[in-house]
Amino acid sequence: MTMSPALSPTSAGPPYQHMESNTSLVGDEPNLLDTTDTLATHHAQPTTTTSHNQSGLQPLPKGAMALPLSSSPYNVEPLRNVDRSNTPPSTPSQRLLDPEPAHVQFATYRDSAEKILHPPDSPQDDTRQEKGWIPWPLRPYFWIPFVVILVAGAVGLEVALHFSNKNQGWPTKWDIGTQTGILHYVYTLPPVAVAAILVALWTWTDIEIKKMQPYVDLVHGDSPPHRSLLLDYTRTNNFIVWKNAAANKHYLVALASLMVVLSLAFQPLAAALLVVKDVWWQAPDITLDTVQAIGLNQDLQFEDLTSFVTAAGFASASVLYRLADIPFIRGPYTVAPFQLPTDVATNGTVIVNTTAIKSDTGCLPATVDMRQRPEGENSIGAGWTNTASANGCAISWLVDNKTINLFGIDKPACNSAPPPQFSPIVFWFFTYQPVPAASATFCFPSLSFWDVNVHVELATNNVTQVTELRPFSYASNFSSLSANVTGEPLRGRAYNGIEFSLTNPDQFVLQRQDATRLQLSAAVYQAAVQSPEGLVGSFGADRFVHLSTQVYTTYLALVARKVYFLPMREAITMQVRTFKKRVWLSSTAVHLLAAGMFLLAFFGTIVHLFHRTDRRRLRLRHEPGTIASAVSIGAQTGMGNLLAGRQHQKDITEALRNRKFRIDPGTMKIIMEGEDGYEFATSPTDGRKSIFAALQGQNRLSKRFSTFSKPPSVPTTPTRRGNGDNV
Repeated sequence: MTMSPALSPTSAGPPYQHMESNTSLVGDEPNLLDTTDTLATHHAQPTTTTSHNQSGLQPLPKGAMALPLSSSPYNVEPLRNVDRSNTPPSTPSQRLLDPEPAHVQFATYRDSAEKILHPPDSPQDDTRQEKGWIPWPLRPYFWIPFVVILVAGAVGLEVALHFSNKNQGWPTKWDIGTQTGILHYVYTLPPVAVAAILVALWTWTDIEIKKMQPYVDLVHGDSPPHRSLLLDYTRTNNFIVWKNAAANKHYLVALASLMVVLSLAFQPLAAALLVVKDVWWQAPDITLDTVQAIGLNQDLQFEDLTSFVTAAGFASASVLYRLADIPFIRGPYTVAPFQLPTDVATNGTVIVNTTAIKSDTGCLPATVDMRQRPEGENSIGAGWTNTASANGCAISWLVDNKTINLFGIDKPACNSAPPPQFSPIVFWFFTYQPVPAASATFCFPSLSFWDVNVHVELATNNVTQVTELRPFSYASNFSSLSANVTGEPLRGRAYNGIEFSLTNPDQFVLQRQDATRLQLSAAVYQAAVQSPEGLVGSFGADRFVHLSTQVYTTYLALVARKVYFLPMREAITMQVRTFKKRVWLSSTAVHLLAAGMFLLAFFGTIVHLFHRTDRRRLRLRHEPGTIASAVSIGAQTGMGNLLAGRQHQKDITEALRNRKFRIDPGTMKIIMEGEDGYEFATSPTDGRKSIFAALQGQNRLSKRFSTFSKPPSVPTTPTRRGNGDNV
């Protein structure tokens, strides 16, 4: 038999297929093929074995490949890549040894230039393009203004406290601390309401962080059940949930819960922010008129001694009944009277620069020389003769033994021989019990004139404070009528109020003079009786000097009020200070609340920033928390099948024991360890950063996809063209 020659590739016309495929192992998968370069060809018409023998070649087995006889391997037509849907599902050799020639198929591989950068279902394929659902409190346009409001509020509180202290609070018509009913809430509710809103917003943030934590842990990978599927922080009290979160190493949840506990103090602190204080408040200056000015007033009451006897009566009553000073008199000072405001306040004080007269009694103690007088020595009878002297003045008075206690006022004889109305006076006292004793007090009254600053209480018109500014002079304010006091006839001297220069006085005037003497001495005696030492002790302790000074000072001030001032109208400017209720900010509450707001803003920012990093691979397609949501991510999964039919908590916990779970960021399905796709779900080390690494700005490289290698070639099925040519 003659053998036909073998057809060359060019003469026979069958196309040759040539393909290079370079693959490499991806990750740790052991079953993928190594790099392969394959050139495949076959004849459209089969030849006889004689042809092969004549060409010197052995016949090829069915399905084998033959090198082309062309001088260059590069003149062949490369085959097109075909649809992967026809790729044999298992190995590249499947159906290659099919006995039917019409069904001969050869494996083809992807071009080496086409590299697989990511494994199947890599999260980088979908998650970077699809933006998942994020709770409202975790969105930047929510929490950034919230943090700014916290910081601004804290700064605003401190600034408001500064102005509160500087301006002594703010005016209010009522005491909001004691108001009842609706007004109390009108004043106190706004700060509490603002604090409640801040607390509610952070509580909302905390709840959303707790709800998302199981999903965050799942997307990090290899999550045990107690940290993911069985985890529910929302059912635990905030005072203890942070401990559980810290034990699970969910530090952001723990920190957020601690901030909730801190924020609980905001409302009571806000309720304590406003306090009402009675503030010593200065109103705007006002101008009124004076009533009197310094000048000698010798009116009818001066001539008939009515002014003096009245003053003596009040001085005596003030000691007996401990009466307060009358208006415009303060101790030895008699202030020029002026009008008081009646429409400004009733519980305040008027502060005025005006004039005053200071009455000085000049009282001194004197040693009494007592000499007992025998019966019949004089017309008075048995008794005692007492003699005392001081500063060039002397006095002698006699007492009998018919009265136990005796007292009086007399004018001593002085070497200077002053007029009787300006002369010194002597308060003398004598007692026979338990033994005879005597006391004498010499008083040298005088006047001084002052420009003063006085405080007058509006409620009582009493002078509460007198401050000497400078001596009164002709250049002083309100000095137009003072010439007859500082000059003739007084020349600055003080009436003693005991002796008078009288011209043809009637008996009533003389009786008023005697009554004045009697009332003043009786007032001193009554004061000694009521003193802690008592009458007898007052003699031994020499208390009569002090008591005489007290009574005589009151008397001289009252005399000055009537005798040394004349009516006059002149404008006078005064300050009005009164107690006003004003609203203050409590320093303690402000500092504590501001510190709490600063802490919440600072740690809240940290929580948001790190939580944003923690959930960056989590792409929820819906809001979790509903039953439908749970079914959508757990149904038709190994985990769902594992829990099917289990209703009791104990059974569920036992079924999940010692298992680990991940969540596929692409499908948002929970994958259990051992299931298909678990290896390609997010790894616990895939780009995850610790808090400390994030603070340092360091990113971990993925151990699984840190470098890219060529994936294994995937076999594809060629399609047929006309005449049975394979492409």
